[in-house]
Amino acid sequence: MGVSIGATNSKYSFDMGYSGFFNLRKNIALALDKEFGENYANLANCHSEEDYEAHDKIANDLIEKKHLDVDVVGFLYQEDSEGKIDYTICRKIYYIIKDVDFSGKSFRYAAYAHNDYEEFKAFLKECYSHRRQMRWS
Repeated sequence: MGVSIGATNSKYSFDMGYSGFFNLRKNIALALDKEFGENYANLANCHSEEDYEAHDKIANDLIEKKHLDVDVVGFLYQEDSEGKIDYTICRKIYYIIKDVDFSGKSFRYAAYAHNDYEEFKAFLKECYSHRRQMRWS
C-alpha cells in the first residue's frame, strides 16, 4: 500500500510509499523556505501530542512571519491517503521548484525511480497548463 499521484488524462503518474510522499513534500517545503522546510522535516520526529503542538507553533509562526503561501502550505499538510489540489496550486508549486536541482533525490519506488523530480515538474506544468486537478490516494 502506498500513494499514487496523478490527474485525469495525464501522461504522468507517480507511485510511492508514504515515506516517499513525505520526502516529496519535505523537499517542496525546503524549496519554499529553508527554515520552514527544516521544521517540516522534523514532523518525522513527532511522537506525542506535545511534539505536534511544538511543531505547529513553529510552523504557524514561520508562515505568518515569512508570509508563506497558504495554498502551498495546505498541500504540504493535507492527508496522505486522499487529497487533491487544483491547477492554480500546481502552478505555484511548479514555480517554487522549477529551478531547484534535485539530483540524486528520489521519492518513488526504486523500480520507477529515475528523474523523479524532473518528471514531477513536467507533471505540475501539465496540470496547470491544461487546468487539471492533481489527486493522490
